[in-house]
Amino acid sequence: MYKVAVVLYDGCYLSSLSGPIDAFQVANAHIKARKGNDLPEFSWQTVAMNERAVKTSGGFALSADVTIDSAGDFDFIYVPAFLYKGSNALDSMLLKMAPLVDWLRKSWKQKSIIGSNCTGTFILAQSGLLNGRKATTTWWLEQAFRTRFPLVNLNLQSMVTEQDRLICSGAMTANMNMALHIIEKQVSSELAVQCAKTMLIDTSDNIQSPYHNLLTEDSSSDPVVAKSQYWIHSHLHVNIDQLRLAEDMGVSQRTLIRRFKNELNVTPNTYVQNARIETAKKILENSTTPLQQVVEQVGYNDISSFSKLFKKRVGLTPMGYRQRFSN
Repeated sequence: MYKVAVVLYDGCYLSSLSGPIDAFQVANAHIKARKGNDLPEFSWQTVAMNERAVKTSGGFALSADVTIDSAGDFDFIYVPAFLYKGSNALDSMLLKMAPLVDWLRKSWKQKSIIGSNCTGTFILAQSGLLNGRKATTTWWLEQAFRTRFPLVNLNLQSMVTEQDRLICSGAMTANMNMALHIIEKQVSSELAVQCAKTMLIDTSDNIQSPYHNLLTEDSSSDPVVAKSQYWIHSHLHVNIDQLRLAEDMGVSQRTLIRRFKNELNVTPNTYVQNARIETAKKILENSTTPLQQVVEQVGYNDISSFSKLFKKRVGLTPMGYRQRFSN
């Protein structure tokens, strides 16, 4: 048996904690159907910090099979995602979960594989185990994660990352991709493909970047940056010179760059590029406008150069993006 522990804690998403278990059940069904094949099956238990029932984000009350004090050894320990309610709520939550974080650290040192999904990666990162190692999390909390865990090698392109027995999966439903990764790793790629077909999981969709909004920040509280943002979005179709923009805002170019980095963690030039890409994405999603016209509407003349930038930031070509997301 390949022994799996699913961590239960207040505020976790029910679908995130149950999804991988459903995938392991399907894997077991296929394994049992192969009569005569001596393949390892999956078993699982739920684990919590204490015997008190926990409430999921949707209000379901669940009681764990064992507590961290009475739990045995596991091959794989899985931390599901939780509902993010802001930075202060996260601070309080992580303080309360200190015993669980210690248990994760101890279990990893005893050779368990630790996996996390979406916001659950914040809990795993709190252990310090991800410092200097690659990880992924939900794309829309990128800045919150980078600020809190600057030593983690965050890679939001990937749907699933693994390094040194630490596995992370991206936003929410990427937990199923992680489950398939475990099935392939522990049994076979053939079984993982079979499970993917059974559960209608698109294994070709292995990157998160097409789903990212490159402008996740709202209008800045810095008046200079906020005014710049408004001006940029009103002039995407024309050439935007950073020096001229700074002069129009009444500050030096160096000051403009510093204030953009402090507020949005990007330079003005990068912000302009991201704004043009996000505008192009909306046009591609909602119209059949020829690509040349789309490119011109966002201030570019050369399809090739824009397509290269689009592919670098989004992970798909403009036409590939339209094919996937067009309404």
